[in-house]
Amino acid sequence: MAQHRRSYDPRRPPRHISDAVLEGAEQAPGGLGRAYAEATMTDIFGAGQDTTATALCWALLLLLRHLPLQRRLQAELDRVVGRARLPTADDRAALPQLEAFLCEVLRYSSFVPVTIPHATTADVQLDGFYIPRGTVVFINQWSVNYDPTKWKDPHVFDPGRFLDAEQQLDRDRAAGVMIFSLGKRRCIGDQLAKLQLFLFTAILLHQCAFEPNPAERLTMDCVHGLALKPQPFTVSVRPRGEPGGAL
Repeated sequence: MAQHRRSYDPRRPPRHISDAVLEGAEQAPGGLGRAYAEATMTDIFGAGQDTTATALCWALLLLLRHLPLQRRLQAELDRVVGRARLPTADDRAALPQLEAFLCEVLRYSSFVPVTIPHATTADVQLDGFYIPRGTVVFINQWSVNYDPTKWKDPHVFDPGRFLDAEQQLDRDRAAGVMIFSLGKRRCIGDQLAKLQLFLFTAILLHQCAFEPNPAERLTMDCVHGLALKPQPFTVSVRPRGEPGGAL
C-alpha cells in the first residue's frame, strides 16, 4: 500500500483495487483515513485468498469425481462463449449449469463449517433463548447446508437441485447455501468471491480438460482447519482440443 500510495494519481482512473481503496478511504470527502485503507486491503487478501483457493480445489476435485458433468459444463461454455474468446463476467447469466455446479460445490463441501466468532453487544432474546451480552456466537453453516428438511438427499452431490423446470438457475435455492455467514456481519466480500470463483472455474474449464490420476482414490475426506481443505491429490491437465500430452 505504501508503494501504491506514492504512485497514486487521483486524476487518473484506478489502476487496481488498491487505487480504489485509496480513493474511497483517503481522497474522498469524509474518508476514513490511512489505517482504514491498510485494514481493508488486509481483509480482502487475508480473508479472500485462502478461501477462494480452497473453493477452487474442491471444485477441481468434484470435476474429477464427475467427469460426465465436466464435459457437460464444457459443452455449455462452448455453446455460449465459443472458442474464439475467454469467458467473462457478462457470460454468467447465460451459464446456468456452471452456476448451479458452483452453488453445489459450496454447499456440498461446506468448507467453512462454522463462522468466525462474533459476540453479542447486548442481552438478546432469540426464538425464546436468552443470550447474555458478551456471549461468543458461531453459526453452524454445515448443519444448514446438510439439513434434510431444506435439501433433498443432502449427502448426494447434485448441481441439478439449483436448476428450475426451465433449466435456469433457481436463485432462491442458490441463496439458501450458507458459506459467507449471515446478518449484518456476514462476509462483505461474498459477491466478489463468487465472481472470482466463477471466472477462474469458467476459464479453466473453457481452456483445459482435467483427468484424475488412476492410481489415486479421490475422497471427500479433508484436512481440518479454519477452512476444510481436500486431501492432497494430483491431476492430469491438457489443453482442450489437443489429444496428446498432459501439462
